[in-house]
Amino acid sequence: MLQDKQMKTIIKIAIPIFIILIVFLIYITKEKNNLYAQYKNEEKKPTLSLTTDSNIFRVDSIVLYSSANALNNSETQEDYWDLNLYQYTDMAINIDNNVSINENTQKNTIKQLYIDNISFSSMPKQGTPRLYYKDPNLFGAGVIDEEKLISNRLDFNVISDSKSDAQEPKFYADCSNPLILSSINHEIVKNFVVRNTNSAITFDGNLLLDATILLSKIEYEITFTIHIVNYLDEEYQCELVIPITLGDENDINTIYDGSYTLNLTDLNHRFYKLEE
Repeated sequence: MLQDKQMKTIIKIAIPIFIILIVFLIYITKEKNNLYAQYKNEEKKPTLSLTTDSNIFRVDSIVLYSSANALNNSETQEDYWDLNLYQYTDMAINIDNNVSINENTQKNTIKQLYIDNISFSSMPKQGTPRLYYKDPNLFGAGVIDEEKLISNRLDFNVISDSKSDAQEPKFYADCSNPLILSSINHEIVKNFVVRNTNSAITFDGNLLLDATILLSKIEYEITFTIHIVNYLDEEYQCELVIPITLGDENDINTIYDGSYTLNLTDLNHRFYKLEE
């Protein structure tokens, strides 16, 4: 009898332990399979590597034109205006396709171009920035076209002549024109009240001075990736980090003067070839 009781006790203890071991082994096997599948997927992903063969495209220079403007919240033209202030920076991004090839070939001629991975690596303390495509004919003008807002990705129409509509994103296959974008910082001041007179206010960067906006509070950085596919169907990528700087180091020239232009030259932003 005693042996039977001991045997039953052993069985009662052994069964849960056995079940736990089985569950544990199933879990370990599943995790091992998941890790192996993940490893195989990582193997299949293309990797970015800069080789001699990738020395084809680079961002040669960037022109940044910054100013400000306002939307009038007032429904009628009364003695006072209720303004919604915004700051904008138009960008002209020049791509050099003659880094190592002096003539146009299938290697350095663009078949497809788009931008994605848009983010703001540092945010302004005032306002909400967004990125837009901009008609080159309106470069420097403080206009907002919500239809040209870039939510995630912008594909450019790659062309070989000038017959395309400038209002649509276009880029010449030989890289002879810049990419035109505009970063707009909305609602820096939602309700800036000013007297409605002919000489009271100028609708440019002076608005920020009139509203006593510190430039350090509305400066930020924007990041995005430019993708290029050439006529050999090779893909190249370049990640840009563009500082929205609104004055020089000594504050001699700033957006408070109406506008501020910053020329970024001697850049070494090369495009990395996407290796399979």
